Amino acid sequence: MPLVEAPEQIASIPYREGESRQFTQFFEYRYCIGSLPFTGATTRDMGGWIRFRDDTGLITPLQLLGLIDAWPPATLPLLNERAPSSSLTWFVEFVQPLPVIEANDWLLYQATLDHARDGYGQTQARLWTRTGELVALSRQTVAVFG
Repeated sequence: MPLVEAPEQIASIPYREGESRQFTQFFEYRYCIGSLPFTGATTRDMGGWIRFRDDTGLITPLQLLGLIDAWPPATLPLLNERAPSSSLTWFVEFVQPLPVIEANDWLLYQATLDHARDGYGQTQARLWTRTGELVALSRQTVAVFG
């Protein structure tokens, strides 16, 4: 698990009607690894803290999948302007046994761009609890159009 600031020390990314992707209104993001999408970054890592904005109760594996999928592809921070993208392949593995996670618990997401060329990128990502327990592993191939 990377060493990062606690989520309480990082500003939340606000949801902006008409600008943000609509589904992101259900998640609270605190970027602390790498850069935001479309900022011309030079680093291959991106991510930060995430949790549900309003849910309560225990997290299910399906909700964990949503928390992982809520992040933009790790290829997008390298771009200087908006461009559509799409997953071509996606594999997620949940580490067993899954820890007990409350819906309002912060989880740390880190994605790394392994390779990018000619509009395609291969990434890997990990999701940890606040106490450092690995929860999930992800591999993804992304296409960027434009």
